[in-house]
Amino acid sequence: MTTLIVAEKPNVAKRIAEALGSATRKKRGKVSYFVLPDEDVVVASAVGHLYTVRQARPIDRYPFFDITWLSPYTYEKKMSYLKDYVRVLDELADDADQVVNACDYDIEGSVIGYNAIVHACKMDPEKALRMKFSTLTKEGLVRSYESMETSLNFPMVRAGLTRHELDWYWGMNMSKALSTSVKRLTGKYVPLSAGRVQTPTLYFINEKEKEIEKFVPTPYWILDIHFQKEGQRVKASYPEKITDGEKASAIYKEIKGKDGSVTEVKRNKATRAPPIPMDLGLLQSEAWGNFRFQPKKTQEVAQTLYEAGLISYPRTSSQQYPKDLGFKGILEALKKNPAYNEAASIVLATPLKPNQGKKTDPAHPAIYPTGLIPERLTKDQKRLYDLVVQRFFAVFMPPAVVENITLTVGIESHPFVAKGQRIVEEGWMRFYGPYIRSSTGPLPHYEKGEHVPVDKHEKTRKMTKPPARYNPASVIKEMERLGIGTKATRANTVDILFNRGYIKGREIRITEIGRKLVETLEHYCKEIVSVELTSHFEGEMEQILASEKERGQVLDEAKRDLREIFAHFKEHEREIGSELIEALINSENENLGACPACGADLKVITSKTTSKRFVGCSNYPKCKTSYPLPQKGNINFAPETCTECGAPMLKGRRGRSSCIDLSCPSKGKREETEKKEEKGTVKKTEQAGKD
Repeated sequence: MTTLIVAEKPNVAKRIAEALGSATRKKRGKVSYFVLPDEDVVVASAVGHLYTVRQARPIDRYPFFDITWLSPYTYEKKMSYLKDYVRVLDELADDADQVVNACDYDIEGSVIGYNAIVHACKMDPEKALRMKFSTLTKEGLVRSYESMETSLNFPMVRAGLTRHELDWYWGMNMSKALSTSVKRLTGKYVPLSAGRVQTPTLYFINEKEKEIEKFVPTPYWILDIHFQKEGQRVKASYPEKITDGEKASAIYKEIKGKDGSVTEVKRNKATRAPPIPMDLGLLQSEAWGNFRFQPKKTQEVAQTLYEAGLISYPRTSSQQYPKDLGFKGILEALKKNPAYNEAASIVLATPLKPNQGKKTDPAHPAIYPTGLIPERLTKDQKRLYDLVVQRFFAVFMPPAVVENITLTVGIESHPFVAKGQRIVEEGWMRFYGPYIRSSTGPLPHYEKGEHVPVDKHEKTRKMTKPPARYNPASVIKEMERLGIGTKATRANTVDILFNRGYIKGREIRITEIGRKLVETLEHYCKEIVSVELTSHFEGEMEQILASEKERGQVLDEAKRDLREIFAHFKEHEREIGSELIEALINSENENLGACPACGADLKVITSKTTSKRFVGCSNYPKCKTSYPLPQKGNINFAPETCTECGAPMLKGRRGRSSCIDLSCPSKGKREETEKKEEKGTVKKTEQAGKD
């Protein structure tokens, strides 16, 4: 009997084949596959999604629900490479008696494997087997193969198929409707994007923007004194936020030029529990806070570490480790790595009881290092890998004990307070300390009644600040709270909003076109931007996953809702198109930041003589700074400016940003970096204990 194992990606197929035996690599055209010694097991791969949802015929109207699953190579030239993978699976399946889905054990992996089995292999999915693994170590893969499930996880398959089809219903019909509304008035096709998850996400970002705009700042005054002891500078502040300028001036007049004395020293000890194991959301949040990695970048870097066998499956919702994970084996393996020898030895001496979180995931545990030793990593891989390892150490360590110190200094009966913190027992902070973001340090030792020579007195007028803007990590956290999107898709949703030019900046701001899009839809078709409706369908898919609802019911309900929504849309198509055209015109004049030469605003300008677009300075003709732009397609500017010359940055197709100035020194540096990263592939040595 010949078994065909279908992996999600070629490098995963290679690891599975190597784990199961001395596999022989073979090729058909450009596609590799692996044959085990007895010729009874063949390992081949997809390359991500081999099949996607596509309209069954040209879309001449909306809403449109006549869809099919097709391989993109049949309709998109740049996806032609998929044809070889489909062909190889088809040919190998001819000689196979049974097929195994060894794609990632989640909704997406279930869909990828199911479609490969049904459409490429043309085999009966009811007779297919399923491998389930959370790491790509030899031990984990062998155990998965030896105890594979005797059927596919069909609730997971059905939920995944439904999600893709729902997303197509909403996204393609919305985009068609928006573009049609503009084309009917201008005669030109303008690509406008909306989606089941991205539009409600844009909605709540806009709500934050409106909240910020409505905020009316009010003045307040803070009073500070500065002094030092034993070479350490200390700042103490008046504990009350003063909203009366005259009161602030009166107090300042009383204290100016005077020394103080310590009126009170409070010390209290507190324990800080170890951190909990990380799910994907926590990993993205920690990587943003420490490295400013965009959530999608964190997901991509984590995926490379997983595929190299260095960490467990990253797209998990779990914040817990199972008892049978084999903590000792992993730590013994990490101990063989010189960088972690001491830390692993210390953790091994503890009872090895992790501080568990609340969230669970039936498919995968929280993220952990496998113990394999990496020989070569890129800079970003090193940073994320170390974060995962140190977090793993920290969850087993005892609580940290800190002493919180409150020092009160009096001047003419007016109190000034300084706060500090001293670590009494490091506990888990010994390892995870570098990743804790804290602005509070220790204070010099003071006794009550001690004289305090003050060398600086300050009165500062400030304005109250509006609510903080979202950043890429906090948007994902809010999506999770609202129940829209999934752990695997939220980062991509945020990335789409950036790439479409609907939002910009690390502190996220909605753009002119993003705002007009969401507010126009809210005015005429509020269901399209409804967080509640999107969350409702997420719940429906959870019911499919739990076998509590048929997927046909959910799809029929979505069709009914969309027919009603788009009937209303068509009634206002002209008004919607008119408002979007105005926003498109205004968005072209949006400020791109400060001119590196004179500091004035940079804007996208269309030449009156040549009709070509370029970036120019608003201070023209005094400043003639300008940069060329591509003349076709959408232009997406990156949120950051060039660190070399200060010019705007363009976002490329692969997520890379490049300086708009063709003569910038960064051009040469980028080429050099790309060459290094191409060489910086991950190598590793099998030294893991039990997974």
